[in-house]
Amino acid sequence: MRTLVLVFTLLVCGPAPAAPVSQDYLCVQGHEQDVTNKLQTYIRQAVVDFFKRRRIAINSSTLQINLTNSTQPGADGPPYISFTGGAAAGSSGLTASAVAGTVAAQDGTKFNVLLSSGSDTQGAAEYRVVSRQRGFDREGNAIGRHCALKLFNSGAFEATESLLIINAASGHALGLIRLPARISLY
Repeated sequence: MRTLVLVFTLLVCGPAPAAPVSQDYLCVQGHEQDVTNKLQTYIRQAVVDFFKRRRIAINSSTLQINLTNSTQPGADGPPYISFTGGAAAGSSGLTASAVAGTVAAQDGTKFNVLLSSGSDTQGAAEYRVVSRQRGFDREGNAIGRHCALKLFNSGAFEATESLLIINAASGHALGLIRLPARISLY
C-alpha cells in the first residue's frame, strides 16, 4: 500500500525540484578558472609584499600558489564559490585544504601560506557571487552586465577572511594577509 501511495504521489506531483541556481551565480559559470587565476595572482603579490615589508628576501621561483574552487549550496541564500588550497610538501599536521601556497627564503627557510586566520578548522575562502546589469536590449540580452565576487562568511567553521604565513619547519606564525574583499570578474 505504501509503495502504491509513493508511486501515485510521484506520478501526480513529479520528482522534487532541485534547488534553484541563482541568477547571480550564473554570471560565473564558464569563468571559474578566471576567478581562481585572479585570486591566485592577488595572493602571489600579497605574499611578495608581505616578505618585502619584513625585509626577508625570498626566492621568487619557489613561490607556488595552488587554489581550487567549488560551488557550495547556500543554506540561507544563493550558492557561493569556495576556494581551498592543495597539499604542500612538508605540511604535516596541516589540513591539505588549508595550504594555499609555499615559498622559500633566500637562506632556504620554507614557509607555508594557509587559508586561515590561525584556527585548525579553517581552510576555505568563501565568496558570494554578485552580478548587476543596466537592463535589457530589444532582444532580451543583458546590457552593461558586471560580475564580481564578494568575500563573506557563510557561518561555516572552515571559512576564513585571511591568509596565515607560517614557518614550515617550526610552525611559528609570521603574520596575516587579508584576502581581497571583492574580486571583479568582468
